Amino acid sequence: MELKNKIWLQYCAFAFGVLCIGWSAIFVKLAGVNGFTSAFYRMFIASMVLVPFWLFRKKTGLSRASIIASALCGFYFACDLAVWNTSIMLSKAAIATLLANMAPVWVGVGSIFIFKEKLKPVFLIGSIITIFGVVLVLGISNVYQIRFNFGNILAICASFFYAAYLLTVRNVRNKIDTISFTAISMITSSIVLYIVCTISGVHMTGFSTKSWLSFFGLGLITQLGGWIAINWALKYIKPTAASVSLLSQSVITAIVAIPVLGEVLSNLEILGIVIVLFGIFLVNRKKYILLILNPSSPFGNISVRLMFIKFFKCFS
Repeated sequence: MELKNKIWLQYCAFAFGVLCIGWSAIFVKLAGVNGFTSAFYRMFIASMVLVPFWLFRKKTGLSRASIIASALCGFYFACDLAVWNTSIMLSKAAIATLLANMAPVWVGVGSIFIFKEKLKPVFLIGSIITIFGVVLVLGISNVYQIRFNFGNILAICASFFYAAYLLTVRNVRNKIDTISFTAISMITSSIVLYIVCTISGVHMTGFSTKSWLSFFGLGLITQLGGWIAINWALKYIKPTAASVSLLSQSVITAIVAIPVLGEVLSNLEILGIVIVLFGIFLVNRKKYILLILNPSSPFGNISVRLMFIKFFKCFS
């Protein structure tokens, strides 16, 4: 069976990628350095590992157009990291994160006007529910107190770059293999972020062991492991559904922060996590149904399949 028909594999890869990028904020906080610096080392370390492997493997779809589009994705991603990290330094982290997570709105708008897609009401409902869940996780009081200072504006700009990345990925992923796309985009991101670091004059050396370990965590786990899996899955998953599902990284960050950073979830935050997952379920429910019905999936057991099918019918 072709990979495009293995829905369970696509979503497992996507889920693994989201799990990896959910550690991003944790590693950035543990590094304790300027956001530009941690963003650069995240991309640079990942590139140093992937590029040698890429150079000596078979490449497919390397046309001028696909290379330019991959580099454009790298530019968008670098801008997203740089602008978002800056917004955190100029505003409350919770508010900056919430505004940066407006990407699904822009992806939906872009899909309508660029790809001429007709979004179903369930997507809009699922998106609203998911974003509301993110609001609960980040804290309703923080949202009520929002002030559109320069940091808030930068966070909104970050959401535009994030949405632009997801929309551009869709246009290029069917034309080039995953490793080539990821390598080209990460090289571009590294160059852009190095220029940003140089112009801003931030420190690039003299860090503690803890900071360097965090850099390697960002590069190897978050960027290399996470985004290779996500970039592969984005070849098959629509950016509209993916953009909403990527919001779950906030949930993962909140959960991981408990043992790693000693942060405890409140009852309201737990409720928000449940709402986020339910919103993601609504957006992707048909894919999940196909996953359960697919005989080649890990859910192939008849009794298990029947149990899940009865549950999914409640929302179909």
